[in-house]
Amino acid sequence: MIEPELARKFIERLTQYTEYNINIMNESGVIIASRDPARVGTYHEVADRIIHGEQDMIVIRDEKEFPGVLPGINMAITHQGRKEGVIGVTGDPDRIHEVALITRLAMETMLRYEKQQEEIRLRRNRKEHFLNILTQKEFADSSELRGIARQLGLDESLVRVSIVCRLTGAISKSGGANVNLPSPEEALAELRLGKGHWAQDFSAVLDETHLLVYKTVKLNGRKNFVDYREELAEYLEHIRNWLHRKGARAVFYVGSLQTSFTQYYYSYRHCKWLESHLREPDGIVFFNDYVREYFRTLVPRQELMRAFIIYAQEMPEDTKQQFVEMMRAFEETNYNLSESAAKLYIHKNTLIYRYNKFKDMLGVDPLANSMDRGFMELLYIYLAK
Repeated sequence: MIEPELARKFIERLTQYTEYNINIMNESGVIIASRDPARVGTYHEVADRIIHGEQDMIVIRDEKEFPGVLPGINMAITHQGRKEGVIGVTGDPDRIHEVALITRLAMETMLRYEKQQEEIRLRRNRKEHFLNILTQKEFADSSELRGIARQLGLDESLVRVSIVCRLTGAISKSGGANVNLPSPEEALAELRLGKGHWAQDFSAVLDETHLLVYKTVKLNGRKNFVDYREELAEYLEHIRNWLHRKGARAVFYVGSLQTSFTQYYYSYRHCKWLESHLREPDGIVFFNDYVREYFRTLVPRQELMRAFIIYAQEMPEDTKQQFVEMMRAFEETNYNLSESAAKLYIHKNTLIYRYNKFKDMLGVDPLANSMDRGFMELLYIYLAK
């Protein structure tokens, strides 16, 4: 995957030498860096096709081919044979062909260099190498993992969960921010002093703002799938209090429970998904609370379009906006009419009127039928993007 910060730096450097508009899209087809800041965070259909299809390059000559996509050349960014993202250069394809090729080469070179430097940093010792494999290699060699784990004295039979701590800066105070914030190394050292940090836990500093812990949890005996949350909350209480005393803030993303080293990669990725998809999170965030949203993001945009394009075409814009706002409120309140109306700043009867309008229009009743609720939620996902 291409980190947004790397993509932004690349765009910043490149804009010094060319006037062409350049977009960089991630493996989900979302623009993560662009010369046009307004495009960042938007979905790019052509990039999604390249990532999930056979083509490595798609040339757009007519902006009518794909809504919202201007003429230009879009090409896969590859590393070690894997598509990491897409780079797009806007302009007359015949004129920018060489520019586009050079731009992709430069991006792949920069990506390769960054990954090489990362490998050098993370392979300084056996433990860092082990963590590097767990977090960066989706299909890691199980024998290599278990061989390193044996050398480190790590027991694979234990249940572990990844916790990514993101240090988010200073607590707002009158008189200005605290300039003496703790370093990630200091924060990690303090975390290890907390109650419940065991010899079978392993942790590391990932970068200037992130820490990672693969925390051992108990799920047998007096512990169960509910109590582990309390166990982790107690474990993190020490570092949270310490950071607060230092005038610092942090968010803790808790991934999925795993029992195999080869699956730890996914627990970590679940933490990163939480970080990239939740708006203004606070405290401790558990992946298990967002599994529905996670799996919905795995549905390809193209599939949603095939199912719901007719609704997008036939609904007036103000009707679509009203539908999206209503469904967002429903999801945030578990379909509670009173609470949803409060979130929308409208009377409950007004919300009921709107709900009935959509119920009659679409022929569904999500408050009474779970299958209809699934339909409405997926339609909402499509119209909201």
